[in-house]
Amino acid sequence: MSYKEGTRADGAQLVIFDCDGVLVDSETITNHVFSRLITKAGWPVTFEECCAQFKGLSMKDCVAKIEARLDRTLAPDWPDQYRDESYAALREHVKAMPGAKEAIALIRAAGRKMCIASSGPMEKMEITLGRTGLMADFEGMIFNAAMVAQGKPAPDLFLHAAKMMDVAPEAAIVIEDSPVGARAAKAAGMICLGYIGGELKEEEGLAREGAILIEDLCEVEKHL
Repeated sequence: MSYKEGTRADGAQLVIFDCDGVLVDSETITNHVFSRLITKAGWPVTFEECCAQFKGLSMKDCVAKIEARLDRTLAPDWPDQYRDESYAALREHVKAMPGAKEAIALIRAAGRKMCIASSGPMEKMEITLGRTGLMADFEGMIFNAAMVAQGKPAPDLFLHAAKMMDVAPEAAIVIEDSPVGARAAKAAGMICLGYIGGELKEEEGLAREGAILIEDLCEVEKHL
C-alpha cells in the first residue's frame, strides 16, 4: 500500500523510529543549549523559535540556515561548542520517552523489524540510547544523515534504512515528531505516525504533512 492509498500501514514489516523526541526525551535539553548559542552568535532566538526553526534538521543544514540569517560564517568550532555543551547536558538529564520501551516490546512480539533513522550524529545517539538503556534494542540498526547525500526532508535516509533492513519502502512505517521528518517519510512513500505525546508537540505541522497523529507510542501496534 502506498502512502496515498490508505490511512493505515496494515501488515507493516518494518518500523523506522526517529530518535530525538520519539525514543528519547532530548529535544528540550538540546534546544535550550542551541537557542542560547545561536543568540550568542548574533541571532536572538527563543527556545520556542529554535524548536520551530531547526527541529528535524541535520547540523549541516542548521549551520547553513544560521549563516544565511547572519550573512556570515560561524566560527569553525561553533558546532563543536554546541556538541560539547549539549552532550554534557544529555549525559546528565536524558530519559526514554514514555512508552518507548513498551512499543519496542510490542514490535518485537509481533515479529516485525525495527530500526532508527535520525538526523543526529551517531555519537549523540550513543549517549542518549546508552543512558536510557535502549541501545541494545537497535545494535546494527541505527542510520543517520551522514550516511546519505541529503538529510530530511529528502527521503534518502528513510530509503537507505529500508534498503539496509531489506524491506520495500511501501512495507515500512515511520514514527516521527517533526514536520520535516514526516515530509521525508511521505517523499519515501512510507506511512508516517506523527507522535505528539512529547513536550514539544507539532500537531498542526505533522497533520499538514499527512501524518497519522498518535499520542502514545504503543499505538504502533495497530499498524502491525
